[in-house]
Amino acid sequence: MSYFLFGGQSRATGGLKGPEDILGATRIPAESTWMGVYLGGNKVGYVHSELEPLPDGGYEVREVSRMSGAMMGAAQLMKMDMTVRTDSALAMLSFTGSLDASPYSTTFSGKRSNQVLSIQLSTGGKSSDRYMPSPEPIYLSQSIKPLLQAGRLDAGDSLKLSSFDPTAMEMQDLIVFGGALQKEQLFGEQIMARKLVMRMGDFVSTLYVDAEGNSVVEYGPLGITLKREDMATALAIDDSLGTIDFLDVFAVKSTGGVITDSRSVTRARYRVSGVVPELIEQASARQNYDSDSLLVVDAVLIRDETTPPDPRFTTDAPFIESRDPGIIKAAREAVEGGVSRADSLERLSDWVFRYVQKRPSAGLPSALAILQTKRGDCNEHSIFFTALARSLGIPCKVELGVVYQAGRFYYHAWPAALVDGRWVEFEPTFGDRRADAARIALTSGDMSSASKLASIIGNLKIEVVEAN
Repeated sequence: MSYFLFGGQSRATGGLKGPEDILGATRIPAESTWMGVYLGGNKVGYVHSELEPLPDGGYEVREVSRMSGAMMGAAQLMKMDMTVRTDSALAMLSFTGSLDASPYSTTFSGKRSNQVLSIQLSTGGKSSDRYMPSPEPIYLSQSIKPLLQAGRLDAGDSLKLSSFDPTAMEMQDLIVFGGALQKEQLFGEQIMARKLVMRMGDFVSTLYVDAEGNSVVEYGPLGITLKREDMATALAIDDSLGTIDFLDVFAVKSTGGVITDSRSVTRARYRVSGVVPELIEQASARQNYDSDSLLVVDAVLIRDETTPPDPRFTTDAPFIESRDPGIIKAAREAVEGGVSRADSLERLSDWVFRYVQKRPSAGLPSALAILQTKRGDCNEHSIFFTALARSLGIPCKVELGVVYQAGRFYYHAWPAALVDGRWVEFEPTFGDRRADAARIALTSGDMSSASKLASIIGNLKIEVVEAN
């Protein structure tokens, strides 16, 4: 699902210029593209993109994405709609969009004026406005196609852009590396195509375009493949749709020993590959590598924090509405009677466990929406806990990693709050006041930090060496 906005000027060793130079006075005709979405070889949805020339010389670009599957046996349908109006050079003027994944729905809109990008985000029944500097034009991802048609990113060429993700409210650089037009073996046949490698943050994808610049296939992160198809084929979904469990697809089957009572493990040692060791040590103060290069995870802290908490862990943020009166009221009720910060946080963990019904969700978790629906999985429990803790003035963040259950490590989230200068980890999803050692944190921050897992998922391997 490509719903990023791209902006900035190009820089290419092979002579590629800016969008205005490439397009010149060329008028792009109306076009419609269908792509089937596949995961693990199974079709899970489609993406439909349209570009329509407008009478004022600009364009309207529309994209509809649908993905279906299951989580813990519960059917999941994710719907993404995006409409962008541009000028004659495909620079964005305004956009509107929505992301729906029951029971949560998020809408967003924005416009660029006077080098400022203003954005309105609506979730949990309330809207918030945010503003970001935008000194350079912003381009929709689909704008890459006409640029490739006109500029031909060849071997040695590169294109550097700045990108904005309206669902995470983050700016990132996008770099596209060109490739020579040559015969490529795609879907069992020889096709003249260019291989383009796109890198945005920790996300890396490979796109093949034919001699006319049309997208043929895209191999994205998380094992997702987008394949160009006609409308009928793109809309045709296998009978197995809805039975493909996303949690099982991404789970890591462990080797070595078997953990029989995972929620009671107080100390464990793992042999881990597929992730940079330094990142694991930084992710949690309960993790460290020993002299045998084994990852040691304790239920208690191994080391103290030596730096003050990041200011962003103390304040309101997209989807973490810690300043909302409803969130503040709920937090005060949850910790009533607490005699210390540690005691209050344990009461908060118990309260979140009782308050949130255990229902899998593939949507964007929002503390306000969770307050209303009282439903969700580990993401919802963690985001809700984090918003409630921050509303009380307690620095809090989200740990993102894997947790052991029945012979596999499943991707999981749990909160960590600052207590006496130390990050203490809680487990409101399972109803445990403190996190056990049958888990590995891979990164930490907020839900936008989940993008850092993109290069890890599919490559992570874990051997259980010891668990007590």
